[in-house]
Amino acid sequence: MIFGYVRVSTKEQNIERQTDVLTACDKIFIDRVSAKSADRPELNAMRQQLRDGDTVRVKSVDRLARNTQDLLTLLAEMTGQGVNVEFIDNKMVFDNQPTSKFMITLLGAVAELERSFIRQRQSEGIAIAKQKKRYKGRPTSDNALKAQKLITEKLAGKLSLTDAEIMQLSGIQHAQFYRLKKEVKCTITII
Repeated sequence: MIFGYVRVSTKEQNIERQTDVLTACDKIFIDRVSAKSADRPELNAMRQQLRDGDTVRVKSVDRLARNTQDLLTLLAEMTGQGVNVEFIDNKMVFDNQPTSKFMITLLGAVAELERSFIRQRQSEGIAIAKQKKRYKGRPTSDNALKAQKLITEKLAGKLSLTDAEIMQLSGIQHAQFYRLKKEVKCTITII
């Protein structure tokens, strides 16, 4: 069976650039998440379905992984199962041979370097925007605003919900909840 794998970093990004070159695939898995982690829902689903003799096609190395270690780990796992991995842009089939490992390590390092350049340019842009007083940061989500309101009411004694209930009602995760709770407490203390 021939599987295609597509990854874009955000839901707004267009997948057609990748899916157009994967037309001969029996099944295509599409992740709309960052490649910072190799733990991605569709990638994991594809990995569970892979069998000896299958082929995985990916448009480019950086779509599979952004760091060399994750890339080599994924490829070792797949080729260890007898799966061929093809990178269309690079016209390369990874077969776990020394030459393939060298090339993939080199391509993985380039993808990792590209990611670090993106982060550096982003940081520089933010620093310049802050100097010019134009940086506003990431906009607060509706969920976070709802959580802030619920936390404020709870701390004021107007609401008797547990932290878990507030997280569930507002749709935010633990880390964001406790950060918001800390911010609200600081605001209340200042006032």
